[in-house]
Amino acid sequence: MFRNTFPKILIIMVICVCLISQTAFGQTKPAGEVDVTKCWSYPLADEAASALASDGARVYIGGADAQVQALSLDGKKMWATELGGDIASNLLATDAGLFLVTATVSGDGKAGGNMLRILSKETGITNWTAKMPDASEHFLGLYKDSVVIVSKSGIIQSIDAKTGTVKWKREIAESFVARPAFSSDRLFVASTAKQVFTILLATGEIDSLRKLTVEVSSIGQSSNNSLILGDEMGNVISIAAARQNATWKFRSGGQVSAIVNVGDRLLVTSHDNFIYFLVARNGGVAWKQRLSGRVSQIGIVNDRYAFVSSFEDHSALLVDLSNGKNAGQTVFDDDENVVTGLVAPDGLILALTNQSVYAFGLNGCQRKKEGGADK
Repeated sequence: MFRNTFPKILIIMVICVCLISQTAFGQTKPAGEVDVTKCWSYPLADEAASALASDGARVYIGGADAQVQALSLDGKKMWATELGGDIASNLLATDAGLFLVTATVSGDGKAGGNMLRILSKETGITNWTAKMPDASEHFLGLYKDSVVIVSKSGIIQSIDAKTGTVKWKREIAESFVARPAFSSDRLFVASTAKQVFTILLATGEIDSLRKLTVEVSSIGQSSNNSLILGDEMGNVISIAAARQNATWKFRSGGQVSAIVNVGDRLLVTSHDNFIYFLVARNGGVAWKQRLSGRVSQIGIVNDRYAFVSSFEDHSALLVDLSNGKNAGQTVFDDDENVVTGLVAPDGLILALTNQSVYAFGLNGCQRKKEGGADK
């Protein structure tokens, strides 16, 4: 499974280890090094892709013209559908189907509407649609049998995943900032009015409201359920569930771009080109590392490594979380950049670049059939 912050990204870290092991020039592999196997790659040709998802049975890719492709777990194309317009959300693979929001533009250049769609995972055919509020971006999450849609225009709603029936809808802000964070029963969102809302996913009711003095740039949650906020001034703030005031603050040198929970630690990235590994209990710095540019992607592999790439480099670093030291590096083509990645439910490590989708396995390429049997 992949962590909800990220969605997104957890994989290329493995590319680092893979290429290290494959280019060791005959040297003995160091003790404890992860054995990573490249299972397959799927070239995207000239089709720009920006979204990636997997349900453990298929891999789904979303790209330009709202084209969605489904691949088998051995990298073979199963189906493709072109929905028109742009994909304006993440891809969410559920038992009911594959969810996404598309945005279209009319002939006169005006917004033509945003539509939530559920596609058959077997064929790519649209089962039903639901009109969404116009917004530059939507974030989809799953709560029991409902899909929860957070629209950046300030609206949140819960829709039955099977029927498309609206269960509840709330318009609580003029607009939202940062990526929302989902817990098992709550949603955390920040508004442009410098407010942070905690929403009960079952009913849509506001559980708490906190007012800040600066705009939030990232949202996270620690293992003890404290709310962790990053802001445009570089502050990382921890707020206990039952309190309004900060229990601790940490100051970085630039806007906080991501917060990832790793057990009793927090992995934080900042526009000062540093990554920080903080103690969740008190905000102390376990270690920090400077990169050559702003972080573009970050994720966690096996709770042991962080995969990090920057906008300036066509490469990715594998950082040992125990000490902050580089455990490896992978270099891509001069015109190839990491877009996103994830660890699929069946264990495959998936990486999306602007050129290809890659799949890697730890200690081989064993995978499961749809029915669950090993193959």
